[in-house]
Amino acid sequence: MKKLLWILWVFFYCIAQAHGGQWRFPGEFEKQDAVWVGWLSKTYLKGYPTDEVMLDIVKNLVDPDLGDMNVEICVPDPLSWDHVKEILKNAKVATNRISPIIIPFTVPYWRDFGPIFIKNDGTQEMKIVDFSFNMWGYYPLSDLQSRYHEKIDRKVAALMNLPSLMSRVVSEGGDRLLNGQGTMIAVEACEFQRNPNMSREALEAEYKRLLGVNKIIWLPRGTVEDDRFDTSVLPGPGPNEVAYRSGSANNHGDEFCRFIDARTILLAEVSKEEAAKNSIAAENRHRMETNFKILNTATDQNGDRFEIVRIPMPEILYFKADPTDEVYLFLLSAAKYTDGTCFPIGEPIWVVPATSYCNFLISNNVVLAQQYYEQGMPPSVRAKDQAALTILEKQFPLRRVIPIKTTGLNFGGGGIHCATQQQPSIKRKN
Repeated sequence: MKKLLWILWVFFYCIAQAHGGQWRFPGEFEKQDAVWVGWLSKTYLKGYPTDEVMLDIVKNLVDPDLGDMNVEICVPDPLSWDHVKEILKNAKVATNRISPIIIPFTVPYWRDFGPIFIKNDGTQEMKIVDFSFNMWGYYPLSDLQSRYHEKIDRKVAALMNLPSLMSRVVSEGGDRLLNGQGTMIAVEACEFQRNPNMSREALEAEYKRLLGVNKIIWLPRGTVEDDRFDTSVLPGPGPNEVAYRSGSANNHGDEFCRFIDARTILLAEVSKEEAAKNSIAAENRHRMETNFKILNTATDQNGDRFEIVRIPMPEILYFKADPTDEVYLFLLSAAKYTDGTCFPIGEPIWVVPATSYCNFLISNNVVLAQQYYEQGMPPSVRAKDQAALTILEKQFPLRRVIPIKTTGLNFGGGGIHCATQQQPSIKRKN
């Protein structure tokens, strides 16, 4: 009898494992129950409020003719929620699918420090993975800002009555690209800058433990515009001029590369003609073609090759910031400029926002895409916007691709994907 019971236990255990008993981070293109949105009302540069961007994100997610999605709007305090409610009311946005999450934070990019949901397909349970966070590698873990944001994922876990899995690895959601089936893409310049005392093997072991992956593909670097904002400058729009990154995530993968399904990777591209025009484009082409060579020969968790789809990189956009702009004051206080640049205190500066056509959000019925053209910009900006939109529409034939002008949000160093996080769908017991 005992032998029979043992055989039955082993049988049912194997069945459970075979039917999704493992925990995993689902692909973003899989079914979702909700989207978490970090709504922080900021105007990094006068004339470009983040409220306009966040409103476009939320209204397209909850629109029953478009997204029809549940949205958790994360705000830092009750007054901020009152402000957001007024904006939604004035825009006639239905709020029956919107819930407020009031937790203190000072930057809107919740994908990087907010809840990371993993699910068990067999038991239909969820957990939240609790990574460490050090403000994108700009501050030590002991810094007040780092500690302030690092505990947000645990607060959400407690709020949702979900277990959390702690890790001492410092990592942000914007650099972890997963196909949901066991493969992850990460950027060496990001992951090892955050964890300088960890080996590749130790990092991989931790990601495999927490996210349900068994294959990690490493890419060397991200885009020039997403390098550290506080140590070097960029060439400006005119001779002998320089420009400053308004902010950056410090080499995140979602600025230039994305899984759009389990077997297809979208990768940014710079043409030879563009590379010949300036040093930024030339360096970006070198980096992206290096990444392409790696991805083009890489295989997934089953040993199968990927399909690689290329998408343009946006035109470099230059904006004037004066000493009263928040982005100016931030750069003045935070930048070190180890390249020898002397910050021109009291004088206007050129700033470059963190633009990207890869920083879109995939939801159940829509893809929210970033766009940049506005009156007075060169026609090439509008042409790039349209080219990127056409590619996304072709790659997502069953979803509606919604273009959103995101410059106001990009000035802080991230975009739509950075400010959102999907919550995977689970089947709830009756």
